Amino acid sequence: MKNSIRLFCILLGVCYILSIGNGFLEFAEGWSEASHDVIEQKDGEEIHRVNLDLKPLAGNIFPDTLQLSSGDKYPYQLSAVTVAHKTSDTYQLVSALMGFIGTPVILGLGVWALLSFAYFIRDVQLQQIFIRPNIRRLRVICLALVLVGVLENLFSGVDHYFLLKQSGIAFPGYSIADFAFKFRTFFIALLFGLFAEIFALGVKLKEEQELTV
Repeated sequence: MKNSIRLFCILLGVCYILSIGNGFLEFAEGWSEASHDVIEQKDGEEIHRVNLDLKPLAGNIFPDTLQLSSGDKYPYQLSAVTVAHKTSDTYQLVSALMGFIGTPVILGLGVWALLSFAYFIRDVQLQQIFIRPNIRRLRVICLALVLVGVLENLFSGVDHYFLLKQSGIAFPGYSIADFAFKFRTFFIALLFGLFAEIFALGVKLKEEQELTV
């Protein structure tokens, strides 16, 4: 049993580290691409590259038609397009503030959660499982993931509101996909929160058992 616990801890630790590493790589890639989204800057105004997800209007599955040189016509639909869009001063200010505040917060939460998880795995391997520090560590990971999920959706929501809702961009035969709330991070956070409460119950039962001996 001890070996199986150690094996699962190692596998869980590897998966968690890979997940955190992948998250940081995606963050670095997004940060690098953000500078390339500004394709022109003139007279204090920035032109951004904006990616849009499109949905055909009801009853119009193929809104467009492609005509070949042979004269044949093929109906088709677009699922995504990239447009050049001028951003307002308000968007630039809000985006800069969110990046200035959100970047260190996300990095700090990631390091905090990673250290908490490392200490949790260490104690489990030492068979110090139902102890109060482990409850605190699991709750820290849960809280960190919740805050990361909030910031992630906040960034996407601000982009969607300022770049799309206020722009009046429209495509005949299509509707622009609405902002999609991302639940994945919250789902993982709830799992860690559930584990924290299970550990809290285990610690309580353990302490009550020790008092009755």
